[in-house]
Amino acid sequence: MSLSVLPSLLFFVLGLVYTTATVMLPDASIGRAYEPKIFPFMLGFILLVLSLGLIARELKEVRGKNEKESAPPFYKESGFNKILMTCVFAVLYALIFNKAGYVISTIIFLELELILFNGKENWKVNTAVALVFSLFIYIIFSKVLGVFLPLTPGLWI
Repeated sequence: MSLSVLPSLLFFVLGLVYTTATVMLPDASIGRAYEPKIFPFMLGFILLVLSLGLIARELKEVRGKNEKESAPPFYKESGFNKILMTCVFAVLYALIFNKAGYVISTIIFLELELILFNGKENWKVNTAVALVFSLFIYIIFSKVLGVFLPLTPGLWI
């Protein structure tokens, strides 16, 4: 199985769970009882159909590749290591989020992600993007929208 089929399968499972959950929504107390379920059900159904189409396309491409050459296992594809490292960085981000605060932990997470995808050679751009993005989002959410974000100990942000 190719790595590119996995997102399609995840979307199919998500669509299946979402569609099932929409069927279990409570009936409306006024008006037609089934009306609150129609739009969410349609979204879930569309997600199921699109994910099945994506699975079919990916399987067709994999079969085409197999006929030409044997594909490497999905864990040896170049993107697998990046996905794995992103998961590790996300766990690290979650662990330091409350202790280091939003801004510092987000800067560290973004810096690691940008080094992973953009390379060490562009460290100046990576650092600038991580700093500006983290501060911009902090100002928007904390100051403008009034959403509480964990503060960095010892700093005003």
